[in-house]
Amino acid sequence: MLKDEIAACCKALKLSRNLVENCDKIEAQSHEEYLLKLLRLELEHRDASRKDRLLKNAGFYTIKTFADYIFDEIKLPQGLTPQDLKDCKFLEEKKNLILYGDVGTGKTHLTTAIGVEACKKGFNVKFFRTAALVNRLVEARKGGELSGLLKQLSKPDLLFATNGAMFLWTAKGRSYCLIFDGQSYRMRQSLMRQLS
Repeated sequence: MLKDEIAACCKALKLSRNLVENCDKIEAQSHEEYLLKLLRLELEHRDASRKDRLLKNAGFYTIKTFADYIFDEIKLPQGLTPQDLKDCKFLEEKKNLILYGDVGTGKTHLTTAIGVEACKKGFNVKFFRTAALVNRLVEARKGGELSGLLKQLSKPDLLFATNGAMFLWTAKGRSYCLIFDGQSYRMRQSLMRQLS
């Protein structure tokens, strides 16, 4: 069957089965236009697959987005807006972010939302809880593998470590400090449940 032969060729050329699935869907006026449309669909498929892989490999505990995030109780430094965070402008500027505030004020939600956006833009992101990162570093040191782990940790475009303060490292250089001075979101939700 013709499609089986196309699939075999795709496998030999290390192309995805996506080409086989799209070959019937394309309408074109010429062979060149058909080929161009098919190749564009393959590039789109590869780009989407890469971003999905980046998101999966980032290590987020849960996926959070900017969809329901409120910036009302965060003090942003001069020159940094909520839209800049959504656009990952600090990555382009090679600046770090330091998020400081009490537990439950939205730091993890914000860092995860930033990380998700960074993955969607094609950046390599790695997320750690501070204790887990320290444990990995200690184990690597004991096993004589610290230099290898440090090299591995230098590869991501964005590295998260979370605790009372949260750090997003992009490069050696200046940092933006975001202050979370609002009431704990968890505390507010608990009080609202008690009152209702």
